[in-house]
Amino acid sequence: MKKAFLLLILTGILLACNNHKPIETNTVSNPSEADDDRPGMKTEPLVLNNGAKWNVDANTNNNANNIKAVLGKFNKGADKSLSAYKETCADLQKAINKMIVECKMKGPDHEALHKWLEPLITQIAQLKQASTVPDAAGSLKNIQAPVNIYSQYFQ
Repeated sequence: MKKAFLLLILTGILLACNNHKPIETNTVSNPSEADDDRPGMKTEPLVLNNGAKWNVDANTNNNANNIKAVLGKFNKGADKSLSAYKETCADLQKAINKMIVECKMKGPDHEALHKWLEPLITQIAQLKQASTVPDAAGSLKNIQAPVNIYSQYFQ
């Protein structure tokens, strides 16, 4: 059920981003974090564009900043209850959904964005499934890592 949900989310993302050609790779910023049990999926790391950052549009940068702001708000807050983690998860999902809806990018820059975005979506789904504060804290830590590297790969 969990894999079906993840597949449904990834399919929606791929269709929503105005790029209707099938993507045959699932990439993560750290290949050791790959979910290798998905059939037909090849892991490929996010890399710079021949040593330069990938170009993204203003909407994408604004939405990435919104994701950072959601995490910043949680990190600055005192409430670290499971319900606070779940509220943050919902806010992250809204920010991701907005990014997907507003995505107008195409080409290699768009593909690179997916290499950053797909693992993030998987990690948000894991946060949604967390049933204890320690599990939620671990999931949120896993979300923070790709969010922190966004500016290293995109301009």
